[in-house]
Order: sequence, then structure tokens, then C-alpha cells
Amino acid sequence: MKNIETEYKWAISCKADFTKLKAALNAKKAAVKSIIVQISDTYFDSPVGALSAKKAALRLRRTATKTAKTYELTLKSSSQIINGLAQREETTIPLKAAARPAALAQFMAQAHKLDKDTKNLKRIFSIYDNREIFFISADGFTAELSFDKCLIKSGKHAKLLEAEMEFKKGDKTAFKAFAAYLSKTSGLKPPVKSKVATARALLKNK
Repeated sequence: MKNIETEYKWAISCKADFTKLKAALNAKKAAVKSIIVQISDTYFDSPVGALSAKKAALRLRRTATKTAKTYELTLKSSSQIINGLAQREETTIPLKAAARPAALAQFMAQAHKLDKDTKNLKRIFSIYDNREIFFISADGFTAELSFDKCLIKSGKHAKLLEAEMEFKKGDKTAFKAFAAYLSKTSGLKPPVKSKVATARALLKNK
């Protein structure tokens, strides 16, 4: 499914920053519930880095909860980021697989159909994320606010904390206003680099 991903990101330096965002969220009484998921993202590219060169990203994601594991392919275009608000086109395809080998085979087959540069794909880095997701239902829109505790592996390892709120449906103007409220109330700023940019920087410096 192709759509325009719209999300806001905040730089997190410690667990107390998550608490600040949670307090701002609770003040609005907008969170419906929260869940914990384990996410394993593996990013792929051609041997010559064709996708990276055009600032695109190809990802195989495994999401695990207490009751299920799912796999999906996502191809992301380059982002436009303005004051922490990122928007880009992405295509996501659910993969019908119960284990990684089958999911990987489906992933490779589907990737070739999406982009001509997805040939002879190889793994370039992985991001392992312990994510807490808050489902938001506010006036005029729904969204998901995620608290991410990540381990990035790309030859070297790096830990990263991040918060992001992804628009799901409704009024984007109301969503942006809500993001501005969370930023002002928590005092948190946009990150200097995304998780993917951090991983790519590790690759260059390994």
C-alpha cells in the first residue's frame, strides 16, 4: 500500500525526556492505550548503494508482540524534514510468513517489482527497537506516539533513544498543532539525525 508518511520526531537524551512527553500527553487525555512491541528492522541496498544515493530506504521489518509476529516490506522515498516534521512517500507490503527465511524470500521477490535498483540486494545495517506505542485519538485526527529504545548495528553498534508521532488519519493541521503543543510543553527539540542517518554514519566511519 502506497501512502504519504507524516510524522514528527523528538530527540531524547534520557528516560526523563520520555516522561516529559508522557506528562504532556496525559494532560490532554488523548492516549487511548499503549502496548510494547519488539521491532527488528533490516535495511538492504544494491552493491553500489543505488537506493542510498537517491536517499531511499528498503526495509524488512519484523514486529513481535506477546501473541504474534508479523513481517512487512517497506520502500521509503527521500524525506522532507522541516522543524522535526518529516513527510515522504512510502510503500508497505505485508508478508505472509511465520519465520524469517520465508519472509526474506518474499521480500526479495516483491522488492524487485517496486524499484529497478533493488538488484543483488545485500544487508547494510539493522536496527533493533524496544518500542512503546501510545494510540492517540484527539480532536480531528488519530496518531501513534512511539517511544523508541534502539540498538543500531552496522559494523559498529550504537544506542539511540527517540520519540516519534505518526499521523494516521483525519485533519493534518490538527495533528501538527498537537505536535507543536507536545514540543512546547515538553521542551524537547527535533533530532539532529534520524535512526537511518545514524546507521549510515556508522557505516562510513567503521
